[in-house]
Amino acid sequence: MSVNNKNNQITTFTLPVAQTQSTDFAKRIKHYLFYWPWFILSLALFGAGAYFLIKNATPIYPITASLEFKNSKGVTNYSSEKKSLQELDQISTPIVFQNEIEVIRSKKIMLQVVNSLKLWVSYSKKDGMSTRDLYNASPLNFQFINTPAWIDSKGILLAIIIKDSDSFIVKDKDDKQTLFKYGQYIKSDFGLWKLDKTALINNYLGANIQIKVGNPSLIADGYVAGIKTNFEDKEVPFVTVTFSDIVPKRGVDILNQVIKTYIQSGVDEKNKKTQATIAFLTKRIDSIGKDLHANESQIENYEVKQGLTDIASQSQSYVQDKQANTRSLNDINIQIRIINNIERYINSAQDIDKQPSTQGLQDQGLNYLMEKLSELQLQKQNLLATNPKDNPVFGPLNNQIKNIQEKIREKIRTNKETLLLTKNQLESYGSKSEGQIRNVPTQATRYAGMKRDKDVEERLYTILLDQREQLSLNIASTVSDAQVVDDARAGAATWPKPVLFYMFAVALGLLVPVGVIYGVDSLDFNKITNPKQIEDALGLPILGELSFQKSTSPLVITQGKENNAIGEQFRLLRTNLSYLYNNIEGRDNTKGRVTLFTSSTAGEGKSFVSSNLAMTLAYSTKKTIILEMDLRKPKVVSMFNLSAEHLGVSNYLSGENVRIEDLIQHTDVAGLDIINCGTIDINPSELLEREQLGELIARLRTMYNHIIIDTPPVHLVTDALIIAQHVDVSLYVIRQGYTQKDELDFIKVTNLAERLPQLNIVFNGIKRVKYGYGYNYDTGYYVNK
Repeated sequence: MSVNNKNNQITTFTLPVAQTQSTDFAKRIKHYLFYWPWFILSLALFGAGAYFLIKNATPIYPITASLEFKNSKGVTNYSSEKKSLQELDQISTPIVFQNEIEVIRSKKIMLQVVNSLKLWVSYSKKDGMSTRDLYNASPLNFQFINTPAWIDSKGILLAIIIKDSDSFIVKDKDDKQTLFKYGQYIKSDFGLWKLDKTALINNYLGANIQIKVGNPSLIADGYVAGIKTNFEDKEVPFVTVTFSDIVPKRGVDILNQVIKTYIQSGVDEKNKKTQATIAFLTKRIDSIGKDLHANESQIENYEVKQGLTDIASQSQSYVQDKQANTRSLNDINIQIRIINNIERYINSAQDIDKQPSTQGLQDQGLNYLMEKLSELQLQKQNLLATNPKDNPVFGPLNNQIKNIQEKIREKIRTNKETLLLTKNQLESYGSKSEGQIRNVPTQATRYAGMKRDKDVEERLYTILLDQREQLSLNIASTVSDAQVVDDARAGAATWPKPVLFYMFAVALGLLVPVGVIYGVDSLDFNKITNPKQIEDALGLPILGELSFQKSTSPLVITQGKENNAIGEQFRLLRTNLSYLYNNIEGRDNTKGRVTLFTSSTAGEGKSFVSSNLAMTLAYSTKKTIILEMDLRKPKVVSMFNLSAEHLGVSNYLSGENVRIEDLIQHTDVAGLDIINCGTIDINPSELLEREQLGELIARLRTMYNHIIIDTPPVHLVTDALIIAQHVDVSLYVIRQGYTQKDELDFIKVTNLAERLPQLNIVFNGIKRVKYGYGYNYDTGYYVNK
């Protein structure tokens, strides 16, 4: 890279090569290794913590059991074409074992388990830092005298002290203690209850026992969430049921009770359905029996009255035809009667107990729809036993029943049309046959009709009797579709896992110190905090060091009897600056001294330093002017409470017809003037390149002893480098704990290129207490006493 120096010679130099990422990483590792005691301490603490947690963690044990579903679809052949008995047999109906898995995991089953094992009450005893569950080992037995309308989700917590084998103490939330006898009724805000002692009472004398009573429904919810099921193949009905608990015995009891309750519930449900079917068949048999008895009596009375003994003697061939037609007509009438019964049932209130039999119905589709309707109505009756009619659960069920009814009505309509058409044809043929047997007594025809009705009723009666008898035999031998393959058993504890704990402890033992060190370093690691960092990186002199000054005003320099530490520091800077000017070779000391102030970024205090130094120079009777050359974000004018609308540098450089004298604003400090930036231009850099800038500074050299130029940050914009061609000394402001270390590379490159003449550093904003470096002034020295 090449630049022009003061003698207009070309100077060539090479930029420093940045360190590679691997080098930076190695430096970072070495930096962290410096704090190795922190890592050792952290690993030891977290390792001890992991050991403590492992020793005091409550172990969790897995519980497993397995089931086999025997009568399952996909395993047992299941035909959609059922025989008459199968239509009503609820016991032999195949199941879908995937659906049964959800029943096992249902809250209904678990709620029965919670109540049967009294899981809604738990007992525990505190042993040191841990609490021991006393499942099946409690010295006490809690009982409600009056079962409450169950407690809220928080439950009830009782603190009990076993005083002796005859009495115990109850502690309330205020640690008030009350003595009671075992078996004594106790009335509390949650109900009437008592405590009975068990055979283990003498093992717990003086012990503190905690009893927790919860809502069975909420307890069941928690246990249901822990039940898991698994099966390898949908076609193989073997299911593994798993559960986890901190008490192995309780987990085994829960899982065994879940399976036992499920199996018994299945058997009970089958028996309930079968008994409902038997009750229905009994009513139908009674009804048909009455009709059959009436038909038999009618035939007997007719035979006696007419004196009939044998009527099958005339025109045997005609009678045989008639009989064949009659049989066909009988079959049609049976079909019509069954369909009429179904139609009346569908159009009635549809009491399931009055559902007509579909035995003998030839339309298998209608058979299936009636069976489906019966199942839905039975399901509805079961739900009505535990739910109100307006429960939303009946919505989908009622819709299904309605859809099935509509399909049945359509089936009835089509069947009746077909059957009536056939019946008309048969009756027409029967009329023709009757014409052929006119000579056969009228009595024979009437007798045949009565016999036909009796035969129909007798057939139905026999079928239903047979069905009821077979169902009665089945119900006596009902077994569950599920069989226990393996009872519940507890395995080795799966939690805590020491390896996982120690791995986590090692990770935290390393990461926490790294995080702490990085957090501390991130605050100041990349910032300049010590002048040695500047000297080592740049080799440039520090012309002045200024302490951090907490003040409501940016102008901290005062004149007269009142002095302060920051004022003395600025005076020292003034002296050092004068010494610097006196040692610049070849400089014409008869002209005003031009000093440029800049920094790397905003916020480092260049405007603060330049303004206060200018005041210091003015107080020393040096005629001084400040040029506000930060044409983007001017601050100086506002610090002196002068007008920002006044004509300024930009107006002069843009070629407006203004005199230099018109630009100058006088401050309240004698000998200190200011030329503000003027109208802010959108392209300040191009404006500064004009020759008017040199003319302005040259003229001001003849008018003032010191020209202080406040410029924009040199690392953000190029303005300062343009202005630097017209100055004698450049002062670069660095702020402690604010300026980034990376800026030192930029300053070094700028200095090597001689882009800022007579470059010196001003170290600003020093906080001695925070960074351990800086002036420790006795401020009392500066106060007049």
